[in-house]
Amino acid sequence: MTLCKPYAIFLAGLSLLILLSGCARTTTQSQPEDLPPVKTIIVLPVEIGRDSQSSRSPKETQQLEKGQVLLDNMLAEYFSGRKDIALLTPDQRDALEKEMIRCRTNAVVTICRTKIADAVLLCTVQRFIEREGNEYSIVSPASVAFDYKLIQAETGQILCSGAFNETQQGLLADIFQFFKKAQRGVKWLSAEELAREGFQQKIADCLYLRK
Repeated sequence: MTLCKPYAIFLAGLSLLILLSGCARTTTQSQPEDLPPVKTIIVLPVEIGRDSQSSRSPKETQQLEKGQVLLDNMLAEYFSGRKDIALLTPDQRDALEKEMIRCRTNAVVTICRTKIADAVLLCTVQRFIEREGNEYSIVSPASVAFDYKLIQAETGQILCSGAFNETQQGLLADIFQFFKKAQRGVKWLSAEELAREGFQQKIADCLYLRK
């Protein structure tokens, strides 16, 4: 029996959906019980990325420092009340230098070795550019980039990581991001609003850091 064309297309689509669902079920995902145990975390002060440091203008440096303070505050707000997580001040971090290899990331390895916690959270702000204009009319949009790594203190293993990198575009500039942008409305975000949005998106991706 010959199937009519619309019905044949429907069956083909249904078969593809079933096939993809079957593939999805065979994909293994890390569950909390599969992950190395972490009972205590120290959060280092946010650092500014070193890329193109020598070519930064005073304005760019000033804005990065503003982003650094903002991310420090967001971390403090997010982890408020968590007795298993301690946020260090710059002075407290520096006092640990004798017993701790300060967290540094290069092309090869990230090491954050300390005996006072199971893991260390290292955050770096790479770009923080404020919009020029207001929420309804701009000359140039806000642009923010930052990343984080949660590092097992004993081994230097990266337990989880995340990165946010976005320059706000107009509502119709990228059709694939249309619904995300539609939730913001038609206004242009400030750099702080963009950073807060990215922070909430990325920090919850790490099982160890979820509230």
